[in-house]
Amino acid sequence: MDTDLICNFKKCRKRLNTFAWVTSCSHIFCDEDGTKEFNKCYKCPACETRLATNLDIIRIDLQPSEQYKSMVLAGQKPEVIMEICTRALSFWTYQAHQEMTYQEHVTEKVKDKCAQLEQYYEQIVSQTQAEIASLKKLYSDSKKNLDSISKKFHEVSEKLIQKSRQYQKLQSNYESLRRRSVSASVFEAGDSGKDVPKNFTIPLSSGDGFLQKEHSRSSSRSSSPVQRKFVMFPRATPDHAIQNKFTLPLGTPTK
Repeated sequence: MDTDLICNFKKCRKRLNTFAWVTSCSHIFCDEDGTKEFNKCYKCPACETRLATNLDIIRIDLQPSEQYKSMVLAGQKPEVIMEICTRALSFWTYQAHQEMTYQEHVTEKVKDKCAQLEQYYEQIVSQTQAEIASLKKLYSDSKKNLDSISKKFHEVSEKLIQKSRQYQKLQSNYESLRRRSVSASVFEAGDSGKDVPKNFTIPLSSGDGFLQKEHSRSSSRSSSPVQRKFVMFPRATPDHAIQNKFTLPLGTPTK
């Protein structure tokens, strides 16, 4: 068992092995703290007991010399020596009990603090687990929503591609029908004798080739006859417009 005494000053509590101050109320202090406190007033720094007489406070050497050990109790009666030893042992027992009580108090405080920390961290762990579960659920819902949106996106993309193809097909049909409609309307106007725009070209998609007809018609007040010229062009694939046109020289008699 450790036999070293500990300074009873709360802010010090260092082990004593040289000089120390002992009080009649069974407390002991290191040389530095005892000198500083007892120079202020004669009051125990541990229990605040008033120390009235000179023998209530003594300064002792914890490592006495052999001569001091031989002479300190020399000449005393055995009962006095035994009483002094009993009181000295009681002082040491009180100090050991006091230190044990103090350590138990510190241990209880540490246990309470550990229990509080354990409870606090259990709450933190519980909250964290709840948040993790909530985040997992949110992640699962978001993944399902993303999969649904991706599926809809692919469906809409396929529909868009189909609609684009239909649109291109309809646009091509529309252009073909428009060209045929314009050609038919021009021929009907020419056959009915109405005024037709000068120098127009009509591509025909039927027959053995394209027939380009050029009309040069004077105004209704002019007396000159209408000149018509027909030119046969080589066979070509339908729906191809011919950019170059060939006309017979003016003045060629028409029948």
